[in-house]
Amino acid sequence: MRMLWMKVPAEKVVTIHKGHDLAWYQETPADLAPFGIPKDAFVAGCIANIRPRKGIDVLIDSARFLPKDAPIHFLLVGNMNSEKLQRQIAESPFRDKIHLTGYRKDAPALMAACNISVLPAIKREGLPKAVIESMVYGTPAIVTDSGGSPELVVHNQSGIVVPPGNAQAIAEGILELYEHPEKLQDMGSAARERIRNDFRNEDTIRKTLALYRELVPQ
Repeated sequence: MRMLWMKVPAEKVVTIHKGHDLAWYQETPADLAPFGIPKDAFVAGCIANIRPRKGIDVLIDSARFLPKDAPIHFLLVGNMNSEKLQRQIAESPFRDKIHLTGYRKDAPALMAACNISVLPAIKREGLPKAVIESMVYGTPAIVTDSGGSPELVVHNQSGIVVPPGNAQAIAEGILELYEHPEKLQDMGSAARERIRNDFRNEDTIRKTLALYRELVPQ
């Protein structure tokens, strides 16, 4: 994660990512039918609580750049209690394809059932757990070049990275994966392997121990 905002010399910063183990994630993909999503729909999921920096409005705006007859649906998971957002959805050409779930305890299972996940953050993202969880379940993510998201997602390998605030770029990413199911499948597999191989819990332990030993020589 970039730390340019901190007044700390670059040589003093050490990056140790929080590790994960795929065995921690055993959720069964959820049934999306209760949310009004057709079985054959292509679903873009987003887990977030409504805040300006999360860019949910940018995600909704991205629908303007999608073919109106495309069976693409949006599943918004989390606290989206905002009158402004509700108005934006009501004015969207995809208003009947945007589904709000509210707060859910089964968010990982919902992302596992989606075709892709999207985190349209404008700024100040850390290493987003929502993105990690979707990748673990083989759901490739479209993220913005904000905070630690690009450290998780390798562009055009394990997902797609777009500029922050660019609704058209998000739409193009969604359409690319909708129109190319083989690429979608390959990216999903690569996303899972990315977490398995490059964000291992064992590596976090090893690197943390090595840092302590370096700071406090025995």
